[in-house]
Amino acid sequence: MPPRSKRALLWTSTTYFGEGLPWSFLHQMGTEYLTAIGASATQIGSTSLLHLAVTFKFVWSPFLDLFGRKRTWLWVLQIALGLGMFVVAALSPSRNLAAFWVVLSALAVVHATHDIACDGFYLQALDTKSQALYSGTRLAAYRLAMIVGSSVLVVLAGRTSWLLGFGAAGVLMILTAIVNAIVMPRPPEQKPQTDEGDGSGGRDGRDGPSPADVRLAKPRAFLVAYRSFVTQPQAVLVLSFLLFYRLGDIMMFAMSKPLLRDLGVDTAHRGVLNGFGTGASILGVVVGGAIVARRGLARCLIPMIYAQNLAIPLYIGMAVWKPSFGSILPIVLFEQLVAGFGMAASTVFLMQRCRRAFSASHFAMATSVVSLASTFSGYASGPLNTRLGHPLFFTLAFVASLPSLVLVLFVPKTPIETEPVAT
Repeated sequence: MPPRSKRALLWTSTTYFGEGLPWSFLHQMGTEYLTAIGASATQIGSTSLLHLAVTFKFVWSPFLDLFGRKRTWLWVLQIALGLGMFVVAALSPSRNLAAFWVVLSALAVVHATHDIACDGFYLQALDTKSQALYSGTRLAAYRLAMIVGSSVLVVLAGRTSWLLGFGAAGVLMILTAIVNAIVMPRPPEQKPQTDEGDGSGGRDGRDGPSPADVRLAKPRAFLVAYRSFVTQPQAVLVLSFLLFYRLGDIMMFAMSKPLLRDLGVDTAHRGVLNGFGTGASILGVVVGGAIVARRGLARCLIPMIYAQNLAIPLYIGMAVWKPSFGSILPIVLFEQLVAGFGMAASTVFLMQRCRRAFSASHFAMATSVVSLASTFSGYASGPLNTRLGHPLFFTLAFVASLPSLVLVLFVPKTPIETEPVAT
């Protein structure tokens, strides 16, 4: 394995902190806010619909590959996210849920576009081995942002107000954008249209494509981006696995807050629990990423995906036996630890299904498939939980995870492209 670089450790940490904080803002702080003001389980579960932006981000993902620099897209979108967080903060005291949902929906689209830029930049700036080497770092930074959002800022909001909680998130987002604009490297852009020529130069006989060729190449590259992803080897198997591997986990997450509330855990204590749980998940992704980098994905994907999904029955136990906070804490810590293992392995799997020329597009398409299942399963979780009750609902979540435990045995576990990329 290549040695770790301090500069690479820094920018992979700051960029993915900037990716994790908006997600935490939308899906964790938003859920906690709705829980705190007494919204229904259906309203709380509706935060999963914000995943629709991630689900459909593949539609506009080639735009970021073809126009501008991913580096610039990244920090500019982070500033836009910070400003949007300030708007949510201003709305929170009024409890105007109509306006709250409108602003969150707009932020979800900006967040999804930022995800495209962030993931594409990571794949562009690092070669294949380094992508695996720093996968634990990037996921740990992402989870650290979740600690800040779901624990520190939720506790702040619980003890003061949601105006301060949401506002502090906006300040952190803009500071992160400034830091990223300074520390990120400037890798050469690899534009897709340069791969579409036949090597014979432009139509006028000169070296390189003519301006007309370039104008034609960009629209064609949009189609090539989609086609090259869905026609990859064993595409049906790969796409099926992406659709199912987090299905049960997302259902469990969507209703975990109402379960804890019904077990008597208040907002401040849920914030503390979120902090410890996310800390355990950071440990899981760091250790899991290191294991995958050293032993390879082929040896790690199956056991780590099994560990992630076989932890879901722990929530069935909580729903049935209604333990005290002292017993809830170790259950959540263990579940988050093994979830970190699964996240580390699955992220490397997603990166290995991407071609370099379409790094942003292909990663966006892969995560869109994952999000498709997450969005609708999360949205359906509220009504299902209301109808079935906690014990049966979490049992159903575990049943939903079973297809992934079969598919993971057969998916390809080697990179779609083995040729390394210069850092």
